[in-house]
Amino acid sequence: WHAGQTSPATKVNTMLSLPDWPAWALNTFIGLAAFTSCIGLLQMVRDSRDQTAGNSSGEEKPSGSTLPAFRAFQRQYLTVYAIIMMADWFQGTNMYTLYMSYGVNISALFLTGFLSGAIFAGPIGIYIDKYGRRLSCIVYLVLEIIINICEHFNSFAILWTSRVLGGVSTCILFTGFESWMVAEHRKRGFPTSWVADTFSKASFINGLSAIVAGILAQVAADYLGQIGPFQVAIGLSSFALCFVVSWPENYGNGSDGDDSCTKEAAWRLVTTDRKAFLLGSVHALFEGSMYSFIFMWVPTMLAALKGSSLPTGLVFASMMTCISLGGLLFSPSMLLSFAKAEHVGVGCFLVGALALLGPVFCDQAAAVLGSYLVFETCVGIFNPCGGVLRSKVIPDNLQGSVMNMFRIPLNSLVVVGTLLADFYPARFVFAIISVWMLIGACCQVAVINALAKDEGKEN
Repeated sequence: WHAGQTSPATKVNTMLSLPDWPAWALNTFIGLAAFTSCIGLLQMVRDSRDQTAGNSSGEEKPSGSTLPAFRAFQRQYLTVYAIIMMADWFQGTNMYTLYMSYGVNISALFLTGFLSGAIFAGPIGIYIDKYGRRLSCIVYLVLEIIINICEHFNSFAILWTSRVLGGVSTCILFTGFESWMVAEHRKRGFPTSWVADTFSKASFINGLSAIVAGILAQVAADYLGQIGPFQVAIGLSSFALCFVVSWPENYGNGSDGDDSCTKEAAWRLVTTDRKAFLLGSVHALFEGSMYSFIFMWVPTMLAALKGSSLPTGLVFASMMTCISLGGLLFSPSMLLSFAKAEHVGVGCFLVGALALLGPVFCDQAAAVLGSYLVFETCVGIFNPCGGVLRSKVIPDNLQGSVMNMFRIPLNSLVVVGTLLADFYPARFVFAIISVWMLIGACCQVAVINALAKDEGKEN
């Protein structure tokens, strides 16, 4: 070989060599993975023991003659859910660093995405219910392919367009798929209480998908550059599309309904049903805090490391392991065997608020990372918790409309958090987010009281 050229053997050895990841990041991930595996084994033991003893404490566990059909339905939904969430996480791991490498205004792009979500949330919810949940899922996947193609171009105009589309697709992601699942669950005659099992498994799979995405995104970024994870996301979105096209369609108020009727029905529910209003507020406060945290965690960790390298994919995988841990903890054989979902939600808010105070009072990398891990565990618990409560309160025909209605305040909170990060220190912003979480805890207590009052009337 000529001087200065690299032989093929050397290139192969370089590709096969283990990445040079910091020991603290690798050990954190391995330790969390081992602990989560132990909790998973404990859950299996408790499930097996309860089935043998015939215990029925807490939420009802799936059983009986319809169980095989229910499991088949779960596989149909969760297979797609795992793929789409992995594709979404592939983008999330490296979006901040990709934009940093482009040298563009990161805050402006993030703000564009959240403002887009706030602006289009209302009409998107109506169209999801009116024209079909399956169709909305297909539209989401097509948009994701277009968005990830746009990310290849170092052009602010194209990236801005991708963020506008990203706001639209995010609204569909977190309402269209859930609305389809809940409506299909009831249409097939499965007990309403069994939906908790699906939400619990979805939260665990979400975390597991994110773990895999975090590790593979780190590898893709190491070998293909910051754009590598987005290229993988294109393939995953295309793969999920192959499954979704075969789903049966379901609607809200019906495909022949008037848009204004759907909007009026959703607005009437929110303004007359205290439970629906409180649940929407709780959802907006928790996810608004979560998305503000997502924008903050990378720069805050970089500052805490004081110049040391940050393996974003590996740290991300550790945080997502905690989401899987939260999904396991929420299952009917774990936390739900001791407390109702609405009570678990209060704990998520309180513990999450305390965790986010970590970066307020300490700038050591270990303490900051520890607070992140605790908060993400709360996220893993609250995601299925919120889904269960929404399925109890919000009618099938208005799922998409009502859920998207509250994405307007949700995205508004994130815009506020992002703007605060531009003008104030990170400690101040985390303190504000903690206050939002405490307000959410108060709203969740109000949800408990409203549900108890309705149960009292029924009795």
